[in-house]
Amino acid sequence: MKPVLRGVGTAALIAVAFALPVSGQTLLRLAPPDGQESRYIFSMEMTMENPMMPPGPAITLHARLTQTILGATEEGIRAGAVIDSSSMTSVIPGANAVDLSGSAFTIETDSRGRVLSVVADEAANSDAREFGEPLFEGTDFFWLPETEVAAGDSWTETVPVPMAVGGPAQVLDVELTYTLSSLEDGRATIAFSGAVESSVNIGGMPASISGELSGSMIVDLAEGRYVLQESLTKLEMVASGMAMPLETTTTLELVSDPS
Repeated sequence: MKPVLRGVGTAALIAVAFALPVSGQTLLRLAPPDGQESRYIFSMEMTMENPMMPPGPAITLHARLTQTILGATEEGIRAGAVIDSSSMTSVIPGANAVDLSGSAFTIETDSRGRVLSVVADEAANSDAREFGEPLFEGTDFFWLPETEVAAGDSWTETVPVPMAVGGPAQVLDVELTYTLSSLEDGRATIAFSGAVESSVNIGGMPASISGELSGSMIVDLAEGRYVLQESLTKLEMVASGMAMPLETTTTLELVSDPS
């Protein structure tokens, strides 16, 4: 869902203003109308193979949220996000479940959807504030291309991605390759993937991680908003000669029924 929701890269609402020149290429940019309101369902699940933990997901989070565009210019977009309801489970020692219901955030992005800032305007408690802000920032890799593209075109971006691998999230630079899979029926579909390879510090203990981050997004060009964001992070962390597989999935999906 850095959208929930950069899951938990959550997520900013967009509208795309584009021109279709003779070349068939399109410039995708964010240009949502003021006051646009959208309701989403966000889900996140993290699993890890660790003999010290019970089988099953280590952390799960499900939330319903409403995002409202507060203002949009060529320089940037401000959106308010209110978490209408949430449920969370955690079996990781020291990582308590947090209720985000009622929390409100202001999210600023640039015209390509890159998160500039996330501020908690209202949170039930300090845990909700500390968890909520990184949640929006942690899935900030749903970016539009810098230049014009046509269906089938690919481009690369070096994206700072927070990795929670047994402690506070550590930001790694990941090179992602994006591809405009299709541009038809008023919708743009973009897929991306990239290798993750780095050394990290876990509580003072050196470790290495390797794996892949992949995902996709669907943008409704007529409505000017994301219809779907999905990501999958598959890693293996090696510390003190022991390997531990980690897998995290996030989904942000537009809800057609406003109830």
